[in-house]
Amino acid sequence: MALGRLRADQARTVLTEVSQRTNVTLYRIAELLTAWAHTSELNLGIRIALEEAIRQQHRTRR
Repeated sequence: MALGRLRADQARTVLTEVSQRTNVTLYRIAELLTAWAHTSELNLGIRIALEEAIRQQHRTRR
């Protein structure tokens, strides 16, 4: 939510989209993002999917 400056419902949509795009479970995506906050390491494919999903939410919001 903080990274993308999103409301809770938008953040949930982003996580769901990332899960679907990467074929990684929603639970695992949440785990990886939590770990990313501590380690600064995130799989490139997931990072790209996350950035795209956040951009899509911003376009939708306008």
